Amino acid sequence: MGLELTILGSGCFAPGRGRPVRNPAGHAVRAGESLVLFDLGFGNVRQLARARLPPEDVSDVFLTHVHPDHCGDLPALLFLFRCDRKPRSGRLRVWGPSGARELVAGLCRAWRPWLDPRGYALEVRELGDGGQAAGADWVVEAKKVPHTAPALAYRLTRGASSLVYTGDTEYDESIAAFASSCGLLLVECTSDEDDAVPGHLSPRQALELVRRSGCREALLTHLSDASAAAAARLLPGEPRAALARDRMRRKI
Repeated sequence: MGLELTILGSGCFAPGRGRPVRNPAGHAVRAGESLVLFDLGFGNVRQLARARLPPEDVSDVFLTHVHPDHCGDLPALLFLFRCDRKPRSGRLRVWGPSGARELVAGLCRAWRPWLDPRGYALEVRELGDGGQAAGADWVVEAKKVPHTAPALAYRLTRGASSLVYTGDTEYDESIAAFASSCGLLLVECTSDEDDAVPGHLSPRQALELVRRSGCREALLTHLSDASAAAAARLLPGEPRAALARDRMRRKI
């Protein structure tokens, strides 16, 4: 049993001025019959279609936090499910830290009735540090991380395969322990210098977590133009790590 990751969005909140133009945060993981999403930033429902991933296969959405660049396309997914296709599983589960329920309820109120579920069940659940969620043959563990809003990192395990996604975070050595020996570590990398952007990592800090974790492979994501350029200068010394790109795929 394995996992397959598709990067929907490898960028941060700003589109940047360079190339490539990157969508905001979004990552799709095929886990057997389930398609599990980790964050769903602006434009990423369209990215699912471009990547030929059927939206109706989405069973679970894990939000790392409720900043718009990480959940801005959740209304697009709910609108699609109301008006067109439905989740094959008959339900959509949305998971997140404290504030996730209020976010979804507020979105549904603002656009009522256009985001209210019709023909499927919508479940919204909040996770704390150490919380878990389970699918038919996979498990997700949550870890609290330091950011400018309540935020979680996630570890998805299916059989012998595992993926860890940091979400947005400051440097915290405990993240390396959480990601210990995982098959793939998705680590945010927004700032070009240490501590230059509150709540975020620089390339040097991200690569230190990669080294400490002992992961088999790592992708730096949530990239700005500046951080991507800074990371590219450091990556030749880290053969396990690479820059994420939109619609990149990795089998784990």
